[in-house]
Amino acid sequence: MAYRAAIASTDQENVNEHFGRCRVFLIAEANEDDGSYKLTERRPVASACPSCGRLGESDDAINRVVEALSDCDYVIVSRIGRWPDSLLYERGIQSVEYRGVIKDAMNFVFQKRRDKIDVFPGL
Repeated sequence: MAYRAAIASTDQENVNEHFGRCRVFLIAEANEDDGSYKLTERRPVASACPSCGRLGESDDAINRVVEALSDCDYVIVSRIGRWPDSLLYERGIQSVEYRGVIKDAMNFVFQKRRDKIDVFPGL
């Protein structure tokens, strides 16, 4: 079974960016059957909240990023706020907070899928 993940990374090696600050998401096509993945796209987005809400950004900015990632099954970020997390969840997209090497983050998601465990149960 295949799935797609959007990864917040500034260096294409590590998950190291906050959802709201990310300007380019890496898109990974993953094959659950053999545990492989391939980075297939760099998807630019308008940063949802460059000040992380301190300046009262509109919900429209966050909605535009969520819409841009609507073809993904997962969004892997170093941090995400409750509001964008809930908007993703409403669309069937699961957010994953992970800091570290992209390969390890993808393996984390593979393992959770194999175990049939929600990364963030109860949302």
